[in-house]
Formats: sequence, structure tokens, C-alpha cells
Amino acid sequence: MNFNNKKTRRIIAIVIMVVIIAMIATMVVPYLMV
Repeated sequence: MNFNNKKTRRIIAIVIMVVIIAMIATMVVPYLMV
């Protein structure tokens, strides 16, 4: 993978954001269900 490529960097940034959002969602959802 070419890390200097803007497209690759954007994809990596999106993946990291999705992972963080998923982690937050798994913590928040149980409280909303109750």
C-alpha cells in the first residue's frame, strides 16, 4: 500500500473513524436499549 497516496490515506482515515464509531456505538447502544 502506498501511504503517500491521498486516496489511500483517506481510505485509512475512514476505516479508523468507522472502527472508533463502532466502539462508541457498542458502549452507548446498551444504555439506549434500557
